[in-house]
Amino acid sequence: MAQRSKNKNSPEISDILTTVDALTFEDALEALENVINELEKEDLSLDRALTIFEQGIVLMRKCDSHLKSAQGKIKELLKGENGEFVEKMLGTTLESFLSRDEKQ
Repeated sequence: MAQRSKNKNSPEISDILTTVDALTFEDALEALENVINELEKEDLSLDRALTIFEQGIVLMRKCDSHLKSAQGKIKELLKGENGEFVEKMLGTTLESFLSRDEKQ
């Protein structure tokens, strides 16, 4: 995995976790990438690795929550006038459109 240079203005992982509920998807994803970079370091102690791993799980759940929320909003926006889902959008079915990211 390519190493990202750490932004000097980028907050530390522990700082981000104190406000995890307020994180945007992008902020949570960036923090998760920082967790991955930390876990890839060879001089990491087991205790530190476990702490960082736990932080990664919290961030992963936050990202998942954002994605599920976005999927729900997309479904709501694609409902027809009678409350039925619009079956076709730009030549694809609604289901294939919503599951496209899952396959990647």
